[in-house]
Amino acid sequence: MQDCMGAKAEPKFQEITQKGLAIPKREARALRRSLAEIKPENSNSQLQSPLYSILPNEVRNSVFEYAVCQVVNPFSKPETHHARRRPSHELLPVIDTSLLRTCRLVYYETRAIPLRSTTHHRYGDQAISYESEDWDHYLFHLSNQSGQHLYHLHTTVWHIPRFDTHLQQHMHWRRLTWTIYKIFTRFKQVLFPDSCREVNLEFETLRNDPLHQRITRQVADGCRDLPLIRRNNSRIEIDEKYTLEYTWDGLIWQPSDGTTGPGGYVATTYHVTRLCWRVPEPERNYMHYDHWDCLRSEKIKPAPSSYVSDNEGKG
Repeated sequence: MQDCMGAKAEPKFQEITQKGLAIPKREARALRRSLAEIKPENSNSQLQSPLYSILPNEVRNSVFEYAVCQVVNPFSKPETHHARRRPSHELLPVIDTSLLRTCRLVYYETRAIPLRSTTHHRYGDQAISYESEDWDHYLFHLSNQSGQHLYHLHTTVWHIPRFDTHLQQHMHWRRLTWTIYKIFTRFKQVLFPDSCREVNLEFETLRNDPLHQRITRQVADGCRDLPLIRRNNSRIEIDEKYTLEYTWDGLIWQPSDGTTGPGGYVATTYHVTRLCWRVPEPERNYMHYDHWDCLRSEKIKPAPSSYVSDNEGKG
């Protein structure tokens, strides 16, 4: 293809994107502005390419989607950290953005797909720090243009999270998930982005700890009737269809008892109560580019019955 991002811009663009080099803020802003100004009107029409001269727009868009969206990499090394090796997370995801560097027109048509398809994972690792919320994170440095295309943030923590940490004004999430292995008594109300279509709140316990399960269910009962408020004052209501309980098999650290040597990881089964708030619209409207859907897995086993709160059970 011709017009490969402009003859002058291409080498520096490739150097930055391929090597991840740090550049001065002023130069970075200039680069972002130049990329944001790319439009069909100032790009080559590429009619010499069958992608634009023969294929219908719908077919070309599907080709671009499968080439650029986030997918699970079947050739990646298995995830080794026990806290991150969860259902649908056994292998690492990958995004191939090389297509965006072919020409200006392709860049214009595909630049939103990587972010619109990506699930960003955050882990509050208690073995490292209880203050992981304060760590500098690349999400804080996204431009306003990039923030418009954010799709899914999945946060897994072993402490009480600050729910508004990654809900800054420039972060327009479509989907938000918190998986929490910690009992807390009150769900702090926050304002969600106007773009938000789905919020999941998961309470995780050990299946062989019925007391912990009962307490977390009481907490879930206190949260499930709360409407979530977006910045435009619209509400996201609980969706009973997607609210459920399930179990999954994983590992947990077992300390030494003083007689059998050092501690180690042992097999265990986790019990999860998932509350889901959704807007009443088809999933495809906001999950169109999601080719991973990390919240669903064959290794998730539904609990004997769907989620029924203690309050409903008394009726």
